[in-house]
Amino acid sequence: MDINWSDFERPSGDFNKWKPENEGDTITGKITALRVATMPDGNKYPSLTVNSNGDSYDILASQTQLLRLLAEHKPTVGDTITITHTRVEKLAGNKTLKHFDVKVVRGKKVEADDLI
Repeated sequence: MDINWSDFERPSGDFNKWKPENEGDTITGKITALRVATMPDGNKYPSLTVNSNGDSYDILASQTQLLRLLAEHKPTVGDTITITHTRVEKLAGNKTLKHFDVKVVRGKKVEADDLI
């Protein structure tokens, strides 16, 4: 069985995981990398690297609501993103669903005239 190791690659540098625990936890920063993260069970999720206040954070979009919102906004490298954990919904069977708010400000596209 061949493994596609690029699914596991991370951009170089020091990284912290941003994992919201409390309602109101927020991160804002510029997206510096996007990749596909493959979990041990084979599921694949987007992973964003965000530079916030000079530190880089990996954000794994494995939460259902976060994944849905990112798919809706389709952020790209160079965009500024704000993700806020807004609330936790209690579900049957002692399960929970985290809710998020996502805002994306598109990065400036580089025009040929800007390069002169």
